[in-house]
This record gives sequence, structure tokens and C-alpha cells, in this order.
Amino acid sequence: MVESQPSDSAPEEAGTHVGELLALAQSPAQLKELERSQLPQLCKEMRSFLLDTVQQTGGHLGSNTGIVELTVALHYLYDFARDRLIFDVSHQCYPHKLLTGRMAGFEGLRQTGGLCGFTHPEESPYDLFHTGHAGTSISLGVGLAMARAHEENPPKVVSVIGDASLGAGVAFEAINHAGASGVRMLVVLNDNEWSISKSVGALAKYLSRIRANRLMQRAGQETKSLIHAIPLIGPRVDKALDDIGEVMRHAVVPGHVFEEAGVRYVGPVDGHDVNGLIDVLAKVRQLDGVVILHVLTEKGKGHPDGPSHPERVHAVKPKPSSLEYKTEGKRVPKVPQGIPFTQAFAESLESAAASDVRIHAITAAMPSGTGLTHFAERYPGRFHDTGITEQHALAMAAGMAKGGLRPVAAIYSTFLQRGYDQCFQEIALQDLPVILALDRAGPVGQDGPTHHGAFDIAFLRTLPNFVLGAPRDATDMRRMLGSFLAQEHPAALRYPRGNCPKEESIPERERSPMVPGKAEVLREGTQVVLWAYGSMVQTALEVAALLAEEGHRLGVVDARFVKPLDEDLLRGHLKAYQHIVTLEAHQRMGGFGSAVLEAANRLAAWDASPLAKVKILGMPDRFLEHRSTVEEQLAEAGLDTERVARTVRNLLGGTRRSPAGH
Repeated sequence: MVESQPSDSAPEEAGTHVGELLALAQSPAQLKELERSQLPQLCKEMRSFLLDTVQQTGGHLGSNTGIVELTVALHYLYDFARDRLIFDVSHQCYPHKLLTGRMAGFEGLRQTGGLCGFTHPEESPYDLFHTGHAGTSISLGVGLAMARAHEENPPKVVSVIGDASLGAGVAFEAINHAGASGVRMLVVLNDNEWSISKSVGALAKYLSRIRANRLMQRAGQETKSLIHAIPLIGPRVDKALDDIGEVMRHAVVPGHVFEEAGVRYVGPVDGHDVNGLIDVLAKVRQLDGVVILHVLTEKGKGHPDGPSHPERVHAVKPKPSSLEYKTEGKRVPKVPQGIPFTQAFAESLESAAASDVRIHAITAAMPSGTGLTHFAERYPGRFHDTGITEQHALAMAAGMAKGGLRPVAAIYSTFLQRGYDQCFQEIALQDLPVILALDRAGPVGQDGPTHHGAFDIAFLRTLPNFVLGAPRDATDMRRMLGSFLAQEHPAALRYPRGNCPKEESIPERERSPMVPGKAEVLREGTQVVLWAYGSMVQTALEVAALLAEEGHRLGVVDARFVKPLDEDLLRGHLKAYQHIVTLEAHQRMGGFGSAVLEAANRLAAWDASPLAKVKILGMPDRFLEHRSTVEEQLAEAGLDTERVARTVRNLLGGTRRSPAGH
């Protein structure tokens, strides 16, 4: 590994003050040149810098201000040019980035062409993985330790995981194996009692009891110091107290779950005492086997709203610049927007729950992100936050459905991947009426490839019994959710990170019935028809309006459902148009366009008449990097209005003459 070089400049142009020590500690080597007495001041300067910059650019704030001292201590003691450091989720890596030569890049944090909000190997050799999902750091650490265990002096492995992530099933699987495997590694449990919202579950309560027990530990330490000072009898009394203390420790904190798994537990220790952390780390670094160091930190530390904020300032939005975004170097005005799709879903669910007591809402540690906070307040007995446990949440939903309830599991599209087997076995195979509400479907802007919802159609469409739909606006969100709640089969509705159209295309009274497998024709046309799915319907309408000014009449269809697909309408359009263009905010392979193409192939097998050609527009077969806006990512994928219009113009330039009557 080559050590990152410190930057020559700091982001003074962003109006950020860089402290004297921070300016001197832009690499691990420079950090180690500081005196330990200087480290508390360095931590203050780092926290101040983060508060200034992240509130300008947007990003994960609370988790990063809470881990400053721990990050400094780790880099001060270890040599991560050779040793291995893995952050779970890695959204708390901003202090790590500061100490590994990337301070100047913070003015572009999470912006187009700027620093990623997570660890990213292309940014620095100190970043081992590009991750953004919880629970995997211990598994990765075990693998890294095993890979180099044969060496005479193998590198030391450190996995940093939060208390909420530790509740994920994969983390327990890793601890279970690590404790019996004989690997040597350190797991730092960064316990701040929060994920995004307050941590939930029995493990969170267990850790809270350990936190509370810390007061007893402090009192015991002071008493032991006094007793040990008594001449002659002091050491013997001290030893007896140690034996009693061991019994009491297991009485106060029953089970001591970590040590029962074959893992040595140390702590809890103060996560904001940087020099105390260095002392403890120096000791545990010498221990064999797997060690869990329990570190107590304060999420949002240093922020004036930290203690009172409902999410401990988990994330902040960038300062608004203007109602524009950039594409092809030009500034493009944004279309006026309605309410967020997340809000439309939450309001629709609350409305349905008011008249149906069978409806229960489930989320996996994302009550605010999925819009369910108000539902939880209004129907506390029918709201279930399972923590970072997508597998359990989905299996539990299946059990609830089997028992006669109507569970609705609101999970980000990218996180549903973690519970795929439950979608198959517990839900689809049993044909149970579980509804999946897939938020953040499509590109997500600043969070980048770890969070894009680009695969849900492909992996759900292959499962029998599922009905898959996507509403184009707030009205159809309510109607589609209602239709799913009324059926006896599993269903999933996907919607983007963004807002509904401000002006809806058709009044509700004029819309066709919301029946699974039935699309809605929004515009009739000639030669080319756009079949759009979900949020891309608005783009299709904009393209049709733009090309109408050029004398072209495009047909526009809101497919509404990808499974079942409206094959009756498709059969007619295959005969009536020369080209069918499909639009989706999803990867092209296996998605909505693939479903249309597969259906067209089946229909063509028995129809000898000339049929339309199908062109699929969607996200490419590669990972789209983070960008300042979702619009930029859609443009990069060729899914913005201008690029879709350009594609249609090319098709119109090479089409045969329109059939009579079209």
C-alpha cells in the first residue's frame, strides 16, 4: 500500500476555518508526529471542520462528529498502510478521510466529481472496500485476517461496527464463526445507541445495561485504588474483590453474550477520551483471538442540536443553491414538484389503516426514511421497527400475513436485496399477501452505487405469485396501494427518491380502474409509442410534449404493472406502431423493458404480421457513481427528457411510413 499524500491546500474558499493542528495532520505519518498532549485539540479542530463543511455540502454528520476521537486513536496507534481498517456501513469515515490526505476534497463531498460519502478504494489505498450496507465489517475482517494468517508477522485487522449494525444477522454470524476460528482481530463496537433513529431490540437494551453499569465500574475502580493502598492486607482484599467482581459482573449483566461466543470483551470505555483510547488500544492490540472493544460515544457530539435532534443530526442536506441542475455543462431549470413519493406512500398507508385494523407497518431501522414516523405515533400497536434486520422483518411479515394481518414492509430498494431469500421462500412460495413498499427505487444521487435501487424489478419479477407495480404520482400511489391491500397475493410497489409531479396528468375521476395487469394509455400517437414505468411516466409525457412542437405525435403509456404486464394492449401496439420505447429507472437487464421484450417475443411467435421493434431505455450495466443530483444520474443513463427525445428523433428518422389511420 502506498500512503496517501497530504493535500497542499485546504478548502478555505468554502469559508471553512482549518485549525493549526489539523493542517499539520493530513496523513497518518504527520498525525504520529504530534505529541499526545496535542491530540484533544486536534479532535476539536476536526469536529469543528466537519460541522462547518458537512452542513454546506450535506452528508452524514452525527455519526462522524461522534467518532472523531476513536478515529484519531486508531490512526495514531496502528499503521493502516499495512494493517487493515474496515468501517461498517462506512458512512462514519469522514474523520478517516481527513487523516488520509483528503481534507481539500471536502468542499465537494458527495457532489459530482467530489469525494464519496463512503469509503472508496479508488480514492485512497486506506479505503479497502466501497460499502454502504450494515453488518458486514466483521465478516470482511475475518476474511482479511485469514488471508494473511500464515505470515510470520501478519497485519492487524480492525473492524469498526456500530451498536445498531451489530444487531444485523450477518454480524452475529461473523462473531459466531470468528470466536471458533482462531483468527486474531479487533472488533471496535462504537456504541452511541443510535442507527439513524434510536437503536431498538434486545441487544440494544443489553448494551444500554452495560452503559448503565459503567457508573458501578467507575465507583469500583476508585474503591479498589483505596483498598490497594492499605499496607499488607490491601492486595489480598483486592484479589478477593476481583473474584467477587467477576461474579457480580455476570449478575448485573447476565450471560455476557460476547464472551459466551468465544470472543474476549473489553469495556466499556469512554470514546471521547482520545488518550485513554490509545492506552486501551495499545493493551488490546497484544491480545490473541477475537477481541471486542466496547467504546461509548455520543452521536452528533459538538452540534448544538445533537442532544435534542430526533436523529441526532444523522444527516444534513446541502445548502440550496438554486432550482437548477447541471447536464452537459448547461444549467437546466427543475420542473416544479409536488410532495415527495415517500410522503405520498405514508399518507396513503395511514388513510388505509384508518379503516382496516389488519394493516401493520414494518420497517428495518428506517422509520423516518420510509416516512412512517407519524404512522408509528398514530398506530403504535401496529408499527414494528425490527432494527437492521431485513431478513427477519420480511419473514415476520410472512408470519403476520399467515395469521390474517395485512403487513406492509417499507424497505429501501437497495436494502431489500438483503432479504431476497425471504421474498422467495417465506412470501412468494407461500403466496402470502405481504406488500413491499420499495422506497428509493432508481438512482439516488449523492449516496451513489451502494444505495441505487437498480435491481428490484429483475430479482422480484422471477418469483411466481408476486404482483409488481409502480405509481406515477400521488393519486396512483393511493389507488395502487389500495388495490394491493385488497388482493390475496404478495405485491411490491416501487417509487423513487424524489417528488411526485406537481401537476397530475389526468384527474382521478377520468383515470382507468387500477387493476393489476392493466396499463393506462395517456396519449395516442403514430409511429412511436413510449411505454413508461413509474416515475419515468412524467419524462415520457415531457418528451411527447417536446416532440409535438416538432410535429411528431408520440403515444404514451403508463404501464403501471410490470407483472402481470398488459399483454392485450402490447399486442395492439406491436401492430399499430413501428417502435415501442420502454423507459424505466432500473437496470436494463431483467427489468421492465426486458419484460416487454419477452412478451413481444411470445406474441410474435404466432403473429406473422409486421410488428414494432422494441427499444429499451434504462440504467446501464455498470455502477453509476455518486452525483450531486438524481437528475444528473438520469442524464448519464440517457433517461432525461432531452436524451430520450434525441433517441426518439433517431428512430423517427429511420421509420417506415405510418399505417393508414395513424
